[in-house]
Amino acid sequence: WAGYNSKPENSEKSYAELFREILDDKTKLLIVGGIFGEDTATDAIENYADLIAVARGTLIDPNFAKKITEGKGDTILHKISPETVEYSHLTPGLLEAFSREDSLGLPPLPGGETIRHLHTGKYDI
Repeated sequence: WAGYNSKPENSEKSYAELFREILDDKTKLLIVGGIFGEDTATDAIENYADLIAVARGTLIDPNFAKKITEGKGDTILHKISPETVEYSHLTPGLLEAFSREDSLGLPPLPGGETIRHLHTGKYDI
């Protein structure tokens, strides 16, 4: 899975493009994955879908959407680091998950390898 513009194997079209072909005009298409900056958010909306979900991007920078709407998209943080953890306001559980080597099976955060030393094991089973 490479993100919002992923394509099935042996296909020239993305999943979003394939779904768009079969959806009626009243049905909105929502996509998710790999959106970490204004450039990818803009590309996703302009070329792939009506709505986008920005999950890990907003975990890294909780002001993701605000920065874009205020014309400050170039200041969005694109990866987590020890210096940005406090700004990101990750809950203790999310910090534990994303600081694990396996991210508890979640897609890793960009820069996640830099916060491995913050893992305490508090929630490990």
